[in-house]
Amino acid sequence: MINCCCVRLYNLSILSPLNSLQPILSQVIGKTTGWLGIGFSPNGAMTSSDIFVGWVKNGIPTVTDRHGASSNEYPPLDPEQNIKVLGGAESNGWTMFKFSRQIAACESNYDREITTDTERLIWAFGDSDPTGDDLVGSDYHGTNRGVQSMFFLQSSGTVTELPIGPENKTFDVLATNFSIPSEDTYYNCKLYKLPDFDGKQHIIKWEPIIQTGNELFVHHMVMYGCGDILENKEELEQNARCYTSNMAYLDSCSTIILEWAIGASGMIYPEEAGFSVGGPGDPVYIQLETHYDNPNLISGARDSSGIRFTYTPTLRENDIGIMLVGCEAYGHELIIPPGAESFTSIGHCTDACLEQGLTASDVDNVTAFSVILHSHLAGRKLRLRHIRNGVELPYLANDENYDFNYQESRYLNPGVTIKNTDYLQMECDYSTRDRTMMTEGGLGTLQEMCEAFVLYYPRINLVFCTSTVPQNTSWSYLGIDSTMVQKIDNTSGFHLSDYKMTEPADVNGKTVLEYMSELNWTQQSIKEFEDFYNHAEHQQWCQTGNASQATISTYLPVNITTQYTLPVKECQVTSTTIGPVITTSHGYVIKSPLLFYILIFVFCLSYCY
Repeated sequence: MINCCCVRLYNLSILSPLNSLQPILSQVIGKTTGWLGIGFSPNGAMTSSDIFVGWVKNGIPTVTDRHGASSNEYPPLDPEQNIKVLGGAESNGWTMFKFSRQIAACESNYDREITTDTERLIWAFGDSDPTGDDLVGSDYHGTNRGVQSMFFLQSSGTVTELPIGPENKTFDVLATNFSIPSEDTYYNCKLYKLPDFDGKQHIIKWEPIIQTGNELFVHHMVMYGCGDILENKEELEQNARCYTSNMAYLDSCSTIILEWAIGASGMIYPEEAGFSVGGPGDPVYIQLETHYDNPNLISGARDSSGIRFTYTPTLRENDIGIMLVGCEAYGHELIIPPGAESFTSIGHCTDACLEQGLTASDVDNVTAFSVILHSHLAGRKLRLRHIRNGVELPYLANDENYDFNYQESRYLNPGVTIKNTDYLQMECDYSTRDRTMMTEGGLGTLQEMCEAFVLYYPRINLVFCTSTVPQNTSWSYLGIDSTMVQKIDNTSGFHLSDYKMTEPADVNGKTVLEYMSELNWTQQSIKEFEDFYNHAEHQQWCQTGNASQATISTYLPVNITTQYTLPVKECQVTSTTIGPVITTSHGYVIKSPLLFYILIFVFCLSYCY
């Protein structure tokens, strides 16, 4: 029998408005008659974590406020106990306790503020209560511990159930026993024909179907809408490596239908909008792009994962669109120096591109209702900035503690208006401290991306709004001009390793990747290159249909005259006092004394469920 420990967390009353001064109420339940502990961690380890440990001894509940001094010792008590014990009990081998704490960090040295960022919840439990009044070194959890990433704070009004009444049907788009290549990174593309809908329908829900046992292989999936004519029927339901010439028809697959990434669930669309299928101009064919991650080069694995759609003939008021904002992920242009403690890349979606898409659709503005932030392993902090007339508005989405393995949708409630005069910036802060080679943009997990998928309504004719710093601009700054390099035969030209140096003599024959990696990179020179890179002339990629309809223009990044700053959360004197009312980043006002309620189950069973 395999002994498996896991955590299940439920938001029983989703956070109404954000940025509250009110307490958060927590209830912890575990299959033990000993102690239970949970903590908020910056990285999944005990060190620097804000930890809460409780037990019920002789019928009396005790809950303590602690911190992780190191990963090798039990967590010491905080000098201040900024919690309120609300109760606890033991019954039939289970222990439960309740407590409240404020969202603000009341003790700056040890408490962690609870934010909308990705939070690593750590948990552990012991088989017995402390023998004395508090934990000691012998009260060790052993293997009874774990970690789980999640959003603790999420916008209220997130739809969790389909409305009762309308007739709903489903269809699946799945891989068919696909043989996962023994490659570190592989993108598989497959073309499908949609069902015959007999008129316009609205997709109102989608959910991932991940084959059991393949959870670590299937990293993300993107579904694209394609055209309505397929000249070569043999291309249908054939597997092909993405971004190659194997299947020419895939070039027309550019309308984003959905994006799912590891750690995320599915999505139920707001009741006022649905994704249109079966109507005039809607896709007839769709492409499923699946990113398989196989760092251990395992052979023989097969996969039948995909997406299940729920649709209805009961049409909603608006059609949904999805727009990708960020950096073009070309390896020879999106470049990050090695050894960087921090390096920020910024992708731009200009007001000119937004106006082009909105004007072509005869729309003045759209309403964004969800955002998915995306980068790879070097990503640390991601922000989708929203600028209007030089003034930065609240972030459309941000995560100061990004987790590559937890890429869940962020819901905006109320929805945020994006006007044809607005300007968006996707900002990614990377760390390459442990790398000795330049990090390139690209599809692999050790390469990088900087993207946001913005879900909005009504749908407009705009799919990609991205930018890049041209190769000649950044290479020239690093001492390379076109006369010093030669493209290597039979390469794509999209990567630094596709070019070799021809001069000066001491670097002749080295690839551009090797040459750039061997430059004298210091934290100061990295910051100087970052400043140049982000203020240099950019190229805007504005795509309103398939790739042949894209427009490319040059521009200088917008000057933000007034930057947005996150509201400061202040600690109240006591958790029961109702503090002053503040507004959230999108205008909500908080008045409820009990903010939200989490219920955490800690299991130690023969399986996790």
